[in-house]
Amino acid sequence: MLSIIVPTFNQATLTIKCFDSIRQNTVAPYELIWVDNGSRDADLNPVFRIVERSNIQAKLVRFRTNTGFVTATNAGIREAQGEHIILLNNDTEVGYRWDEKLVKPLTDPAVGAVGPVTQSRIAWQEIGHVNARWQTKLPTFRGSTDVFSKILDQGFGDKYVEVEKTPLAFFCVALRREVFSEIGLLDERFGPGLADDDDFCFRLRQAGKKLILSLGTFVFHHHRVTFRATGVQIDSLLRMNTQKLKQKREQELRITSI
Repeated sequence: MLSIIVPTFNQATLTIKCFDSIRQNTVAPYELIWVDNGSRDADLNPVFRIVERSNIQAKLVRFRTNTGFVTATNAGIREAQGEHIILLNNDTEVGYRWDEKLVKPLTDPAVGAVGPVTQSRIAWQEIGHVNARWQTKLPTFRGSTDVFSKILDQGFGDKYVEVEKTPLAFFCVALRREVFSEIGLLDERFGPGLADDDDFCFRLRQAGKKLILSLGTFVFHHHRVTFRATGVQIDSLLRMNTQKLKQKREQELRITSI
């Protein structure tokens, strides 16, 4: 079974689109773990109605206050029963055969995490950036996620590249559940998010695991919608968490050298 973990904070319209895309496009048997981070009732209730009406099998983990993205994600991981886990932002829409293609490389125990490509230019996994880095000639995103993901699947469905040095972005990432027993959960010192995925990918590589990009898996990402809606100063948070990441690495180096 596959466990799909989606943390939410308000943004009902985006969450509904995300859940609906999961329902329509997921191939494997799955459990949807919906971790709500203190959303207003006005944002929770529409999602409840859609979940019930569409017969989406969702397990709700609810916090009364916003604990931050990282804590919410870890709560979902603790609830997960599946052999494989996909961490997914609620401001995403998944496409054709998405889960099947993300999970496939995880049959190799040397692979630690697998991510998709996207259209968001903020992320290095954006199709244009990927083409420039690997000369892959992926088509430019156009139309709907459903249509484009099928076009991409036809030419690149089973094509993958190893990602060296760069971390995968955790707006959507597939992992084996056992990896969390091996290297731990996401580091909650990164609070609301940003750099938590950098840290986790660094730890995966320390454990000898590979990071893989699925060229044929497309996930639409609205990117940082919740941050902007809550008034988070993204640049300031990124600087602060990047500094935390640097300090953590320096501390680990000092411990290793003792």
